[in-house]
Amino acid sequence: MSADSSDRPAPRPSDERTRPSTAQRVLVVDDDTTIRVLVRRFLEEAGFVVTDAESGRDALVVLRRGPQPSFLVTDLKMADGSGGWLVSQVAYEFPALLARTVVITGDASGAAAAHVSARWRCPVIAKPLTAPQLVGALRQVESSATR
Repeated sequence: MSADSSDRPAPRPSDERTRPSTAQRVLVVDDDTTIRVLVRRFLEEAGFVVTDAESGRDALVVLRRGPQPSFLVTDLKMADGSGGWLVSQVAYEFPALLARTVVITGDASGAAAAHVSARWRCPVIAKPLTAPQLVGALRQVESSATR
């Protein structure tokens, strides 16, 4: 008995092969798997193609390997290469991406978040976050970067 195409599972909507070539790529960085998966889901449902990393150091490897994403979403506090460290490395190695970076954190009113916001001009979103907040922040940095 041969399998016909109806026996094959349909590609998942988040599958990169189903995305148009113009889909914007986002690198999501968070050491908390639950948050990383949630942010990925928010962004994929909004039409973005998502790559993720669990630390700032892993994210830097992904960035250096290429291709460069359209946006970076990073947690601020991580054990292996914090978001603050990652943002400073991005500023040095990928300055165009810095303008399209959004920081997420459980301590948005803390000194580290204030420093990232003031020094690097990255929007900071407090956790827990919503899909509209995150997508809105990406659209805002996209608009600012094209001015």
